[in-house]
Amino acid sequence: MNSKNTLRIIVLVVIAAVGFLSKGKINVSSLANLVGADVHSSEEAIQALGQEAQNTFHVSQSENTVQTTEDSIAPQETAQSETTAAQEAASPAQAEESAQNAAKQNGYIALSGIEIPVCAAKDHAKDHEIRAFKNYKICYRETYEQPEWAAYLLTKEMLTKNSQRTNDFRPDPKISTGSATLADYRGSGYSRGHLAPAADFAYDSQAISETFYMSNMSPQTTDFNGGIWQELESQVRYWAKRFSRVYVISGPVLEKKASEYKSIGANKVSVPEYYYKAILAPVYKNASDRSSPEDSKSVMVIGFIMPNELREDSIWNYAVSIDEIENRTGLDFFSILDDELEEKLENTVKTTPWQ
Repeated sequence: MNSKNTLRIIVLVVIAAVGFLSKGKINVSSLANLVGADVHSSEEAIQALGQEAQNTFHVSQSENTVQTTEDSIAPQETAQSETTAAQEAASPAQAEESAQNAAKQNGYIALSGIEIPVCAAKDHAKDHEIRAFKNYKICYRETYEQPEWAAYLLTKEMLTKNSQRTNDFRPDPKISTGSATLADYRGSGYSRGHLAPAADFAYDSQAISETFYMSNMSPQTTDFNGGIWQELESQVRYWAKRFSRVYVISGPVLEKKASEYKSIGANKVSVPEYYYKAILAPVYKNASDRSSPEDSKSVMVIGFIMPNELREDSIWNYAVSIDEIENRTGLDFFSILDDELEEKLENTVKTTPWQ
């Protein structure tokens, strides 16, 4: 190609480029004839330029699009990341509080965690050790060498018996001060009384086995353990079936100093004179309410205090208010309830709904 034709093609290329950038239609033959350039050479040059320009245009457009997309998405991703981080950082207690607040706004009572009582740990925390098992929790009192409460949720689905009683009594290695041992009870004349009953956890082999840790035991007379206390435990299972679920707290009434109680074994396990149970059941308004069992429109409560001895009368003779159990144990039950509702429920004894 001679220099004159080359010059003409350059002019043609410039015109074509302007036309391309302005998104106009270009007739290469007409332009070539206009400037006197070789049509075939011009078309090759234009084609090469067009492809390069198109690639450049697409890359530029892609970069702009990506940048625009990133600008619009980045704040959303940041917000989502912050929300996720906040959710991950939230403790179970905070999660339960959020659920409680949401339920309250809808006029319902959130039940998750309602079974965990508040004890006086702030005054002597070293003597109040919370121990969580698969399906229940305890607060272990080293001074008395036993738990002051065992708390758990029992649902009707959990009443299916899939496992046999294991009887694998053993010390609890996770109690920092060391739990009571089998030797403490041996020859004492007292039974290793479950606070979280084995029969309530027969739906799962691990769950039932964990009830045999010595940290779940308290010295009970044989007549009491296999008599009226066992009858009350059976009644709780009946209530779980009848009301779909119940929230249960059991324990010894430790209303005196440890030194004022009779004790057994080398670890001086205190022998309680009384035991209690505090039970809460949801009262669902309708089928829709029942479909979300973790909250309910209302609740009802009942308490029992029984002497650690043979009793052959009715369990109903030992029904008491929740307030009475609180006064004698120093514990605060069902504290997540609104104060007004809590006071109303806990200062009276209403057995009719339970019978």
